[in-house]
Amino acid sequence: MQDTSRLRSASLVGSGHQDGHPFHFSSLNQEDRIRKVFGLSEKSPLPPVREDTLAAYHAYLAEHLALPFEALCCESGIDVRQLVHYIQIVELIPPHNSRSGSLQGLCCKAQNHKVTLELSLAECGVREDNPNCQLVDDYAYWYVNWR
Repeated sequence: MQDTSRLRSASLVGSGHQDGHPFHFSSLNQEDRIRKVFGLSEKSPLPPVREDTLAAYHAYLAEHLALPFEALCCESGIDVRQLVHYIQIVELIPPHNSRSGSLQGLCCKAQNHKVTLELSLAECGVREDNPNCQLVDDYAYWYVNWR
């Protein structure tokens, strides 16, 4: 069984100012990294979750996530209190193609053994030593707090 002590929810962000010059943040914290996804300055408020901002975040993640990658998802239901599955995230689904709708956030296709699942990216956990961890964690933070 794999060590889950180094897992956390995950996401990242970055580009530059509209004039093409990159922003230089003194020390990049999570909200600064998210501002960079949208090309915002250090003092700008983070944008709310909307169809256009989800599309922008999707474009950023599609360019920066290294697919496939291992993650964890939790399943709970009537017969199961909580069941944790190791999955392979194999595809980021464009917001307009998601079964759940764009306001449900970005979804991904994942494989668990031979079964393909469609999951909310914000509900997936990624090991801290995985390069995708910060990207997924930042996205989940923005999605949960700005919708």
